[in-house]
Amino acid sequence: MLLLFLIVVISACASDEGKESSTEEEQDKVQSEENEDDEKDKNENTTERGQTAETSASGEGSLFADIPDPPADLEGLIDYPAGPFAGTAYEDQEVDIQEALDKLPKLTGEPSEEEINSYWAKLLSLFAEDFPDPENIVKKWRTLSFGSPESDDPKLQFKENYNVEVILDASGSMAAYAGEKTRMSIAKESITEFSSGLPEDANVGIRVYGFEGSSEDSDKELSCASNELVYDIQPYDKNGLDKAMEKFQPAGWTPLADAINLAMEDMQEFDGEHNTNIIYVVSDGIETCDGDPVAAAEELSGSDITPLVNVIGLDVDSEGQKQLKDIADASDGTYTLVKNQDQLMDEFERTQNMASEWRQWKADAVSDVRQISVERMQMIRDFRGEWADRWKRERQNFHEVFEYLQSNDDISRETKSVLYDLRDERIDMSTDYQDQIFDDLYELKEKQVDEARNEIEEQYSNSTED
Repeated sequence: MLLLFLIVVISACASDEGKESSTEEEQDKVQSEENEDDEKDKNENTTERGQTAETSASGEGSLFADIPDPPADLEGLIDYPAGPFAGTAYEDQEVDIQEALDKLPKLTGEPSEEEINSYWAKLLSLFAEDFPDPENIVKKWRTLSFGSPESDDPKLQFKENYNVEVILDASGSMAAYAGEKTRMSIAKESITEFSSGLPEDANVGIRVYGFEGSSEDSDKELSCASNELVYDIQPYDKNGLDKAMEKFQPAGWTPLADAINLAMEDMQEFDGEHNTNIIYVVSDGIETCDGDPVAAAEELSGSDITPLVNVIGLDVDSEGQKQLKDIADASDGTYTLVKNQDQLMDEFERTQNMASEWRQWKADAVSDVRQISVERMQMIRDFRGEWADRWKRERQNFHEVFEYLQSNDDISRETKSVLYDLRDERIDMSTDYQDQIFDDLYELKEKQVDEARNEIEEQYSNSTED
């Protein structure tokens, strides 16, 4: 019901209050007008840059085919896939960005409104940021309520035993670099650190899939059959876990559905009545072995082990993001996109904190609702800060992109002005929703905390009377 409340509130129309970004947006435009004459003669060698927009921007099979429409509401803003250049400032990936921009067709002459909108849609698909989902905050609040008198979800109530299984993608794409390390190195190091920080009486297991064969068609059957619990569900043992991590390297295909089904079998003996069960899915791509991971996740969620499911997309592309979000939804779990090791560890640390609370509960089953309120307020502030960071990065990156395109005579001054207007409309929408979501989450937090306090007082009163 709380989640339903948030969804209803957030779906309300955005407020018409003043935009906090308008001054900076105007400065962008002024700066571009002042500098455009000095930049006009740069990079004149454009003879092989492709067709003009009149011939390729909207034609069948063109560069701009299959580009999603720009979002027009909160749901669309959240669901829109993050672009390949999201998460990093322009100057930190300037060479790669300019190389991608150089492949775009020119938008010269007097392009139509449809052509400019198509061009904007293409740019947005490259630079759109991954705006956080407020529904995920509410789901994480359920986790933060872990063990407290406020929680009425059996998955979150303290049990006699605490078990975690990590399902790790070892397909060939995990050999790709995310920064200075491969995705596999990031995952292995994070899982090892996470496991070592669990309480001594908590159990952890590691299942790995796709680690045999190669990504060639001839190896598909072999690779899709590679699915192993490399570290049995047991208390952390450094030597045992280190040896388990040495058994595999990124290799082949992605049998994600089978891994989810087998994880359910791994934890079959740990029924939800007496065990708190947590499953992590760490993947950088979609199912490639003809399975249905969404159906598997739905079955997992309804099983007797009643697990908390956390799905993590490690530097994953837009197609992978969609499937992983669907898996999280089907399992009533959370989905988080991470780009580096620090972000991955942040997700694992939430479960470490839960485990610490579980250990404390075994000694003294008392939960401080005031602390929950403080932690939730910090999560709201972090959410707002994360949202703001992303629209600010988008705004600046688009500024640099427009100036680069105009300096190379890829777009005219007039076209650049229209693109700025489209960018500013998006930024205005983003900042409106930022303020709206902050207010709605705060209101929901206060409502839940007040209800929890009342429930605790009633429980204590009943105990005293008895």
